[in-house]
Amino acid sequence: MAPFTRGSVRLRWLHPGGADAQTLAAWHATLDAAEQDAAARFRFEADRRAYIAAHALARAMLAEAGGLPAPAFRFLRGPQGKPELDPAHNLPWLRFSLSHTSSLVACALAAEDDIGLDVEDLSRREAGPGLAERYFAPSEAALLAALPQPARHAAFLRIWTLKEACVKATGEGIATGLDSFGFTLDPPCLAFAPGGTARWRVMQWQPTPGHILAMALRRNHSSVFSGSSGEAA
Repeated sequence: MAPFTRGSVRLRWLHPGGADAQTLAAWHATLDAAEQDAAARFRFEADRRAYIAAHALARAMLAEAGGLPAPAFRFLRGPQGKPELDPAHNLPWLRFSLSHTSSLVACALAAEDDIGLDVEDLSRREAGPGLAERYFAPSEAALLAALPQPARHAAFLRIWTLKEACVKATGEGIATGLDSFGFTLDPPCLAFAPGGTARWRVMQWQPTPGHILAMALRRNHSSVFSGSSGEAA
């Protein structure tokens, strides 16, 4: 595998439901005690498997990039809850983001740039009336309103995943105001944001027929996306 150098970005996803008991146990063994406790608290097996798979995937990717064993990584929480590597690892340049549904998990890494990732299941319940008008930028709400009704659910989730990816990249969470920045679609593009859009790059995929995935990169220098990959357990 190519070295993970300045400007590198990696993205992987996998289907946790395809893992056998041995694979799931191996993933679980890489998690720390807090993660294992969190996994045990999930009520539904599919959610527990997804949590384990997502955190194990993140640790495996961090191990490849950072040169430490997967179980060795420790994490802290930023002011808004964003997970970050413990400074004791001396890897301040290594950034990551993970996201999961019950049927798909994903992780992205970046070298020095801020990165955010979100994945959503297209089969989730549709947003209620007025939700876009309440939380999205007016231009986004108008974009959705102009679409035929059958197309609005997928378009809503496309915008939602892009917004989630951006607030995860900044670490500010939705408290930043989801209407303070806005997107256009086809292709996905950040139309406006506090501080401007020049440092941002956003990308979106449909990794399976039933999922939408978005990644946002806030560049701290000139970066080149090195590719993406999907992996089925």
